[in-house]
Amino acid sequence: MIPKQAVFLVFSFLLAHNPESENIKWKDYARVGGVKNGTINQIGIATYYRIKRVTNNTFRDFRFFGHFFNSSSDLRIRTKSSNKYDFNPNLYHFTTYVYHKTGQNLRYHFNQGIGTIFNKISKGNMTFELGWAYDKSDYLESDEKTTYIKGAGTLDKNWNKIKTKLEVEYYHQISEQLKFDLSRFQTILELQYRPNNKWGITIGLVKENYTNKDENNISENPTNIFLSINKSGFIN
Repeated sequence: MIPKQAVFLVFSFLLAHNPESENIKWKDYARVGGVKNGTINQIGIATYYRIKRVTNNTFRDFRFFGHFFNSSSDLRIRTKSSNKYDFNPNLYHFTTYVYHKTGQNLRYHFNQGIGTIFNKISKGNMTFELGWAYDKSDYLESDEKTTYIKGAGTLDKNWNKIKTKLEVEYYHQISEQLKFDLSRFQTILELQYRPNNKWGITIGLVKENYTNKDENNISENPTNIFLSINKSGFIN
């Protein structure tokens, strides 16, 4: 019996657009500043780097996110790729990989699915995604993968020198082998002021909320609030 994952991959790539090579430059963005962790009540250093390439039909994105404190650190490396479908350019399929290290705990995460993009909202765009996901976490003392249904939405708005970003992801655990329920919301909220095309200031919030805290002693729902100076265009 062919695994569901293989069926989904074949279906996605058969229907996906396969664009010719385009001479599109990669764009990058970095920031550094301070961050406050409400769970451990410490102030640390906030870092972030992103490089992406966007064409009419494809999206490639790499992000490094690091918050460093005296007693621990929160590190995430994420890669995401997506391709639009030929039959409807507002639909796309995506694949995401995430490496997440919090203190001594490691989580390897994968998700895949289908999304839709709305480009006609005033001064911005919005996306919705639906798919499946799984984790491999060393701190669970189990070789089992934690499997989820994923739902996500993003909203980007741009008013000249002011930009806002909201990303919300929800993972509903469907695997029953584990004694913990790791269903959770992950939220990123950013407000950015950019006086020119290169420099800016960003204030933001990164939060993780477990929906069944009574059945989960893994996390304390960490909340990080940061203020950073950012710069664009290191490689071009």
